[in-house]
Amino acid sequence: MLNWFGKRAEAAPAGSLPEINRDTDLESLFERDSFLVFKHSAACPVSWAAHAQVARVRNSHPEAPIYLLPVLKERAVSNAIAARTGVRHESPQVILIRGGLAAESASHGAITQDRLTSMLAQCR
Repeated sequence: MLNWFGKRAEAAPAGSLPEINRDTDLESLFERDSFLVFKHSAACPVSWAAHAQVARVRNSHPEAPIYLLPVLKERAVSNAIAARTGVRHESPQVILIRGGLAAESASHGAITQDRLTSMLAQCR
């Protein structure tokens, strides 16, 4: 449980999230044991509220495998992830990828610190 605690050396600084973009090797990313994708729209107030929840979790656990996908800039990548996972695109949205498959997702007001922590507990 919570094996990502031991991955501090791989972690980005607290508060920052590694970004998924058109240069990201999605095949390599999906080969990871597990991680979260946070689909964020900078134009949406609800997305900013979800971003605050994600940032709080990230500040508490900077080693957590959470990736930011800015959907306005990277719509094609967002669509590729939706097609690959079978999870219909929403924004804001968090998808738990485990073993290359979507294990769980949450969107809009369901993106809370408690829900994110629960999703991260499923990461290996």
